[in-house]
Amino acid sequence: MLQGGVAAFGIMGAMADEIRLIRDDLTDPRPVPGALDITFGWLDGIPVLVSRCGIGKVNAALAASAMAAAGAASIVFTGVAGAVAPGLGIGDVVVGDRFIQHDADGTAFGDPIGQVPGEPACWRPDPGLTDRVLTAARRVDPGGRRVVAGTIASGDQFIADPARVTWLRAQFDASAVEMEGAALAQAASRLGVPFAVARILSDSADGAAASDFPAFLARAAERDRELAHELVSGLRETRDRRLTP
Repeated sequence: MLQGGVAAFGIMGAMADEIRLIRDDLTDPRPVPGALDITFGWLDGIPVLVSRCGIGKVNAALAASAMAAAGAASIVFTGVAGAVAPGLGIGDVVVGDRFIQHDADGTAFGDPIGQVPGEPACWRPDPGLTDRVLTAARRVDPGGRRVVAGTIASGDQFIADPARVTWLRAQFDASAVEMEGAALAQAASRLGVPFAVARILSDSADGAAASDFPAFLARAAERDRELAHELVSGLRETRDRRLTP
């Protein structure tokens, strides 16, 4: 827990570019002691913890645990992902309402593909926090790119194969594919920390994904920053209403 028992709003991204601009906007930033890359500071008057967790499911789970221990009262993961659902394209946003690990295979034990043995078939985010993220994402880009709720499929694979995209769509009704969200979901659910995930679609998870991805990342970082400010604005308004006699 942070000094003074401060509960903070957690913001997590896998890569430095996904959280760099958010971290740049912090007032009085200071690193949280420990092995992971976590910074505490104030964003528009709200205490926040910002973490660059690293790529992949293990890193996401480790960061979720570390952020909870540091005092994160909730965690929002923001960053980029590949589009899976028909009709979604580069720049659209998927806010996860269901999470599965597409590379989990316990079929030898009778579990369906995508289910970690001994774990739920899927994980669901905190509904109130997810609604706030959906609202914030739509305010960031009113009348622009699509913002939808949908299934996010996670695995330790960078998907760049149209056949794999078709499989993800048919098997899981996935809207987006990435490498961390479902691991955050698993860890945060076990820890009792409300969570949500917002993903800006950076590529089509097909043969062009590897070339699309770097070009889009810098533009996505600006929208990650705008989303973070919009989310803490809502928190500040709620706080101020509670303090008003």
